[in-house]
Amino acid sequence: MREPMEVPHEDPLVVSLIVAECLVRRVLIDPGSNANVMPRVTFDRLKIETEKLKPTRNPLLGFGRKRVEPIGMVELTVQAAERVLTESFVIMEIHPSYNLLIGRGWIHRVQGVPSTLHQVMRCLGPNGTKVIDIHGDQVAAKKCYSVTLKSVGKGKNPICSASLR
Repeated sequence: MREPMEVPHEDPLVVSLIVAECLVRRVLIDPGSNANVMPRVTFDRLKIETEKLKPTRNPLLGFGRKRVEPIGMVELTVQAAERVLTESFVIMEIHPSYNLLIGRGWIHRVQGVPSTLHQVMRCLGPNGTKVIDIHGDQVAAKKCYSVTLKSVGKGKNPICSASLR
């Protein structure tokens, strides 16, 4: 049974997905991003072999148009309910409060419509005949926000301490 949604709210859509056969919590669904981004710490915790990293020379532009150089790219399976797709992730030496950021490409491939207001992403099942709902986790979203505020106030890089699995 789902937790009742807290309203009113301004929470981002934070979900759990299975990535490389591991349950990953605190995944930010970000329709404003054109890339799937994985912090190096998440890459390490998933115990992915470094040999799977492919070089990339394409920097990402962050807030304020700041260029951030990626460590590399890796292709991994992402499972959301019955949908399993292989996705490319840009590995970055960053320390956000989220374990992964999933961008527009994946949202479009699952034919998803994310709603932060309703805390759900609705997408089509693998054969396109039924609808799947991926529900947000407001508790995780609020915790990440709180950790970010505390870390910024102390001049530290924010990262939640909960485990990936």
